[in-house]
Amino acid sequence: MKTMNLIFALGLCLAFGMLATACGAELNPKTEGQIVSALEAQKGAFKTCYEQALQKDREFKGEMALKLDIHQQSGKVTKAEVTKSDIKNKKMKQCVAGAAGEIKLPDPPGVPVEGHYTLDFGFE
Repeated sequence: MKTMNLIFALGLCLAFGMLATACGAELNPKTEGQIVSALEAQKGAFKTCYEQALQKDREFKGEMALKLDIHQQSGKVTKAEVTKSDIKNKKMKQCVAGAAGEIKLPDPPGVPVEGHYTLDFGFE
C-alpha cells in the first residue's frame, strides 16, 4: 500500500491521500503524481462546490473524506464518493463527488487503484 500527502494551495482545501492497488500489484510510478495533479486541477470545481454551500450557511467548514476508484486501462475515475463528511450539505457532497468523478489520468495506472483523500474546507 502506498501513502501520499497532498496540499492544495487554495487556502481553503487540504487533502491527504492514501493509494492502494488491487492484489498488491506494482503501481505505475507516475500515477501518484498524476493523481495529485488531477486533484489540483479540480480545486476550482471543489471551491465552487464550497462557495455554493456557503450561500446557504456561512459557517460551513470541515472535512470531507473522498474515495476514488481509478480504472486500470482508461485512467478514468470509475467511482467517486464522499464516504464521511463534517459538512452535512447533501448538494455539496454530490458536487464534490461529481467534480472528482471527472478526473482522468493521462497515463493509465496499469492496475486498479483506490485512493482515499480528506478534503478540508474552510480552514486557512
